[in-house]
Amino acid sequence: MNTKTVKRSNRKNKDGLTEKQFLERYDPGNYKRPSVTADILILGMNEDHSGLKLLLIKRGNHPFIDCWALPGGFIEENETAYQAAARELEEETGLKGIYLDQVYTFTKPGRDPRTWVMSIAYLALVPELDEVKGCDDAEDAAWFDLKFTDSSIELSNEEKGVSIEYSLKKETFSNGAVKYENFIPELKSDEALAFDHVEILIEAMKKLREQILYSNQAFCLVNRTFTLPELQAVYEAILNRPLYKKSFRDMVSEKLTETGTERRSCIKGGRTSKEYTLKQEI
Repeated sequence: MNTKTVKRSNRKNKDGLTEKQFLERYDPGNYKRPSVTADILILGMNEDHSGLKLLLIKRGNHPFIDCWALPGGFIEENETAYQAAARELEEETGLKGIYLDQVYTFTKPGRDPRTWVMSIAYLALVPELDEVKGCDDAEDAAWFDLKFTDSSIELSNEEKGVSIEYSLKKETFSNGAVKYENFIPELKSDEALAFDHVEILIEAMKKLREQILYSNQAFCLVNRTFTLPELQAVYEAILNRPLYKKSFRDMVSEKLTETGTERRSCIKGGRTSKEYTLKQEI
């Protein structure tokens, strides 16, 4: 124990208690404590890179039984939120070892009908759409086509016969001198995402759009080797707008290394193009 720690442990509060005495008498039951979950929004590209896919699980228990939701679960006592997200991801979908980054903490009162529950949301990005199945307490798992625009969210899986749709209204909020825009969802379909998971989807997509132009997240949505048309399709799917070919290539060129081989791009109507990898930083 260093000198600073010894001095702090010997200090007394207004009641004349040292830190050790205070902790011995402390009753955590004096304050109601929330349960905390980790929920994960998992994105990938479809086969021809024409759009995004979102992984959803079908809940097998109350609340929201039989509703589609983001994978997730409660954080255990001796793990971090990140460890819980990674564990739940593997338990409910079988996916592991993929990009995982924290998005936001959701604390709205009443967001879970069981009790006071806060959620720490994560974004996961996958380069390939592996086959998934419902595990643990998930009845089913499936990849859904995701269309996210400034006016709507559409989630659909033709095989499952499921379509979920929200309209989006833009509202401006003030935080001191800072103003920012957010999307307010309104359900337009018979089926809905469970809990407040549509809000998690909105926040994750907003954050990804804001970061994609100056980060390497797009490279988590392509294979280790890729063509420039494939990479550009990733950026365009996330940003929901076309990019000028030359401007795009100027933007990413310093990040790329040629492999020395060529192949046909997987995009619709793709031509033979050079292959690249992400340049490894030293």
